[in-house]
Amino acid sequence: MSGARPTLPRMRPLFAALMLALAACSTGPAAPIVEDVDVACTDEFCIVFPVGWETEAGDTYLAFSHPVAPGRSAATISSINLQAVVENAGGSWPATTENVVRALWQLLEDADVATLERVERLTGGVFRSEGSYEDGRLWHLLIPGPGNRGLAVEVRGPNTSWESHADVFFNNVEPLQ
Repeated sequence: MSGARPTLPRMRPLFAALMLALAACSTGPAAPIVEDVDVACTDEFCIVFPVGWETEAGDTYLAFSHPVAPGRSAATISSINLQAVVENAGGSWPATTENVVRALWQLLEDADVATLERVERLTGGVFRSEGSYEDGRLWHLLIPGPGNRGLAVEVRGPNTSWESHADVFFNNVEPLQ
């Protein structure tokens, strides 16, 4: 055993080199670590968001941007007319929530700005989806409401490191109506 060399010390430089290579392949700045959260509300909903995002509030929406990636990081939450999304994508109403999600992404794909990569059904009929958006990433959460109403939360970032911020936005949305 005296001639055996441990492999762990050799793996550290290899791991560090791999991380540098991955960072070099991603576009835009890495997301800052989420250390604390805050809450913003309208009359229709409340949402928890990572501290560091700048907030703009309207009567029926909230918009967020992050100074680490200006113009490339954004988040919004607002009411959405599910029927209008489906019909504008060429579908017919009524439609399932999953079909609304796919119709939304179809509209983005038709505009040549996004490509859907994954759709996931969460508890309560909520759908989370994600894909590429222009030269970055897009995460979307659709919360169905009564009739043709729903809430849509969208988070965009320059690369996948921003998913941790999307998770904070998505995990703490409270419809008030």
